[in-house]
Amino acid sequence: MTVEYAPYVIFAIFSTGLLLVAFRPAWSEWRHPTDTEPLQVLPNYTSDIDHFADQFREAVMGRLSGDLASFADVFDFAPDDLDALDWSQVQRPVVCLTTVKPQRAIRGTAALFVHGDIDTHVASQFQALLAQGAIRLAPGSVIREWAHGDGVVHLGKGCAALRRLSSSTALELEADCCFERLQAPLIQLGLSETVPLVRHTRVPRRPLTEGLLSELDGALQQTPLLTLVQGNCKLPRSHRYQGSLIVTGRLSIGAGTEIFGDVKARGGVVMEAQARVHGALCSEQQLQLLDQAFVLGPVVSESVILLGPHVRLGLPEAPTTVSATHIMAEAGAMAHGTVWAREGGVVWAA
Repeated sequence: MTVEYAPYVIFAIFSTGLLLVAFRPAWSEWRHPTDTEPLQVLPNYTSDIDHFADQFREAVMGRLSGDLASFADVFDFAPDDLDALDWSQVQRPVVCLTTVKPQRAIRGTAALFVHGDIDTHVASQFQALLAQGAIRLAPGSVIREWAHGDGVVHLGKGCAALRRLSSSTALELEADCCFERLQAPLIQLGLSETVPLVRHTRVPRRPLTEGLLSELDGALQQTPLLTLVQGNCKLPRSHRYQGSLIVTGRLSIGAGTEIFGDVKARGGVVMEAQARVHGALCSEQQLQLLDQAFVLGPVVSESVILLGPHVRLGLPEAPTTVSATHIMAEAGAMAHGTVWAREGGVVWAA
C-alpha cells in the first residue's frame, strides 16, 4: 500500500467499524429475535370497540376446548350459588356456563364471562362483562371498562357505561344513562318499557318544493354538485335540494327540508323537525337535530351534538358514525352503527 492511499484506507476501515457498531443490535435481533411478545393494547387506544370482548371470548373458548387443568390456571368457574361469591376477593376472570340472575349486587374488578343471559341486581358494578346472550343491567349499575352482549344489551335508568358498550343485536339505554362509546346494529336512547319508542306517531310531511343551492343568498357554485355559502345560511322549510353544501357561518335547515348530499357548516347546524340530510353532517360547532330529523351518513361535531326525540341516524342496511366531544340525547333518539361521545354522553327523558 502506497503512502498516498493510506488515509483513504484508514477512513474506510474507520467508517466500516462505525457501521458495524451501529447496526450490530439490528443484526443480532434479526438473527435471534427477542421482542416477539404481542404489545398490550390499552382500552383507550384501540379503535375497534369490541376488540377486548373478542380477545376475552377467544381466550375463554380456547381454554374450554382444551385441557381443563390449563383452564383452571387462568380462569375461575363461578359457583352454583353466584351470590355466595365474595367478589372483592376475586382476582382472576370468572366464567359462568349458564344464564345467571344474581339476587344481590355484583361489585368486583374481575372480568366476567357468561355463557347465556345475565340479569343483574340494582347498583351492580362490572370491570368487564361478556355475555353470549342478552345483558340486562338493573338501574344504577356501572360498566367501568367494557361490556358486550351477543343479544340485546339493556341499561336501566341511571346506568353508566364509562368506556365501551357493544352488542351484536341492539343497545337500549333508558333515561339518565351516561355513556362514551356505543356500537350496535340498533341503538335506542331513552327507551321506555311502558311506551315502546319504535311505535311513536309521526307527523305527516308536507309536499316538497324543488330548490337550487346555487340560488341561496351568498352562494358560490364550486362544482355542479358543491355549493359554498359565505356567512350564515337558512334553508326554507319543505324544500328539496340536490348537491353538497358548505357554509362558513351557521346553518339552519327548515322543517321537512331534504338535502341529497353532504353538509358542512363551520358555525353550527340546526336541523328543524323532520329535516333530512342524505349524506354526512359535520360542523366545528354545535349540531342540534330536532324532533324526527334524519341523517343518513356520519354526524360529526368538534363540540356538542344535541339529539331531539325520535331523531334517526343511519339505517340498518347503512350503519353510520356519530361523534362529538359531548352528546346529549332526548328519549327516543335512534342510531345504527357507532355513537362516540369522546368526553361523555347522556340520555335524558323528554
